[in-house]
Amino acid sequence: MKKLRIFGFLFVVILVMGVAGATRWKAVTTLNIDYDEDDYLRAAQQYTAIIRSGKLSGFLETNYRPEHPSFAKIVLGISLLSDPEKPLTPDHPTSAGPNQYLARDLLRTDRVTNAIFGIITAGLLALVNPLAGLLLAVHAWTIKYVSQIMLEAIPAFASLLCVFSYVLWKKKQQTRISGWLVTSAIFLGITAASKYLYGIVGIAILVDWWIDAAKAGGWKRTFRNILFWGLLGAAIFFLLNPYLWPDPVGRLNESILYHSAYAQGASEVENAQFPIWQQFVWLSTSPLMWQADAFYFSIDPIIAILAALGLVTTWQKHRVYALWLIIALFFLLIWPTKWPQYLVTLSAPLCLSASEGINTILIAPIRNWILRIKGRKNTKVARQKSEFRQALPWLIPGLISFAIFTLVPLFYQLAVSLTDFNSVSIKDGLNGGIWREVWGGITGQIEVAAQNFPYRSKEVHYLGLSNFKPVFDYLSEQMVLFINILWTVLSVALQTLLGLITALILWQRGVKLKRAWQSLFILPWAIPEMIGALMWVNIFAPEIGWLSLAAQKYGGGMPFSFLLGWENSPSMWLAILLISGVWYGFPFMMLAATAGLKMMPKESFDAAQIDGANALQTFKYITWPLLYPLLIPAIIIRGIFAFNQFYLFQAFQIGTGTLATLSYNFFNPSGFFINGQFAVSAVINIITVVILIGFVILFNRWSKADQGVTYA
Repeated sequence: MKKLRIFGFLFVVILVMGVAGATRWKAVTTLNIDYDEDDYLRAAQQYTAIIRSGKLSGFLETNYRPEHPSFAKIVLGISLLSDPEKPLTPDHPTSAGPNQYLARDLLRTDRVTNAIFGIITAGLLALVNPLAGLLLAVHAWTIKYVSQIMLEAIPAFASLLCVFSYVLWKKKQQTRISGWLVTSAIFLGITAASKYLYGIVGIAILVDWWIDAAKAGGWKRTFRNILFWGLLGAAIFFLLNPYLWPDPVGRLNESILYHSAYAQGASEVENAQFPIWQQFVWLSTSPLMWQADAFYFSIDPIIAILAALGLVTTWQKHRVYALWLIIALFFLLIWPTKWPQYLVTLSAPLCLSASEGINTILIAPIRNWILRIKGRKNTKVARQKSEFRQALPWLIPGLISFAIFTLVPLFYQLAVSLTDFNSVSIKDGLNGGIWREVWGGITGQIEVAAQNFPYRSKEVHYLGLSNFKPVFDYLSEQMVLFINILWTVLSVALQTLLGLITALILWQRGVKLKRAWQSLFILPWAIPEMIGALMWVNIFAPEIGWLSLAAQKYGGGMPFSFLLGWENSPSMWLAILLISGVWYGFPFMMLAATAGLKMMPKESFDAAQIDGANALQTFKYITWPLLYPLLIPAIIIRGIFAFNQFYLFQAFQIGTGTLATLSYNFFNPSGFFINGQFAVSAVINIITVVILIGFVILFNRWSKADQGVTYA
């Protein structure tokens, strides 16, 4: 049986590699020539020429595009030895467009070389988790950049093998130096020698190492192992980069400093004007938008969502991979250049976390459901009909109200979304045209009409579900959905943090005028939202706002002058909106936290004080576990309000900031967009409802809010 399982597991790994091979071969043979491919093909040709000439001293002076180390370029050069010699690819500046005249046979060879490393990487991840390997095999961003002449495939393979070897060394519970630790160090050196950015994996391993050492307390032996591992990795790094040998310090310094200068002065970076969160944008999209025929399909946004859902489980099962994902993502957020190929640095742990997300929301519930069915006793519980009959009169008014004010409007919106209802056909629609077309379409009496957007027909027509795909594509391509989710997460997190800190400060003994301070902090919440939004517009409005007028009068050195010009920077306008949104929303979280603090038993804090717990330990082990379940409903409420934020974005004239503003501006006959498109507005509303229902269910499940305070 054990051998059968091993053969089955190996078969699955081979199957994953087969899928990875199919997806990467299609990309190799289909993808258009991209930026940088001419640069790395030229670098590979130079190394091919050095090897063929036999003058190996050329390695000491050759490294085209020295901002990146040379090992991956050398490997690409070795792969060209079997190809006929061709003229050297011309030297073009980094701002030049893709060179469409590259030698096709050389292009194919180096692309295949990178793709092979990409296939092996997917198979290696499948050894950790077969589902994760399958997700990596179909991850479109990874497919693209390991199937072109880029420097991503080799360091992606080496970084995964570095972590893989380190984990095997840990599993054997070895505290001494062994073969797996040596292997990890070697591939750490190969990773850094291929592309500096991928060396982030070493930081993740060091943090994981430090956590284990802090628990065990064995710092002396741990330090010895870390020193050996780091020195061996550094030695491999220099050994595989002969260009550094003549002047290691000078050339390494020049290579590393290039990136900061490039980020600040390169025209392509300045023209791109990517915001600080651009990597989240790439995660929520896919290269399918650039060249659909190069990929069979793309589920990259789904993988990103699943990875977020599975991050906690990944931390519990594969902590070093979770650290790798978190540290790499944080680094990419602060790294000034935001190119999409950098996603490959974290695609392996991303897919592993996504596989755990699938297990959390799908596989585990199904498994538990099957076990419950098998273990269910054949006992029948008699329904207490009398109690139900007694409660029924009290339930009926609530059910009627729920149906009238919730279900009817929702079904009406759903019906409108199936049509082309617009401001021109409003007379027909309100006279029964909507129900006529929807009922006829559902029963098959009316065929789906073909209408061009924007809809301007005088009569309502049945369109079925044909509205949903273009609207969802628009939300994805214009990043409306992403910005909406990002805004919700950041604003609610900051509101919760500020509200909790304020409540904790006012909760302390000795604070004078507590009620006065609470009343002062509640004022923003008491102001109507539109009035508050207009107040912030008056402060930050370009040229005529209070801040701009103050800067004109007192000079640019005044406080908060760095916020001027926010309208020209996506990162800055998000910061301005967060300032306004947090000001408005934190009082609610403060009140929720204050109510929770008042309900806490004083005996627990007295016991902690007797045991000698400090303030941080008391908060970590008593205050937060007891307060957390009580804050969850408040967080859910603020999350729904933030997701549906309207007045703030509308006042700042950001008509695509949230789904609510977009829906209104499609609905409004005098809005920012193509006006009076009631059907499109209804589609957006339906999508909003579905997302919010999913958010509430998943957040309740993830936070265990239904368990109350019993688990604290």
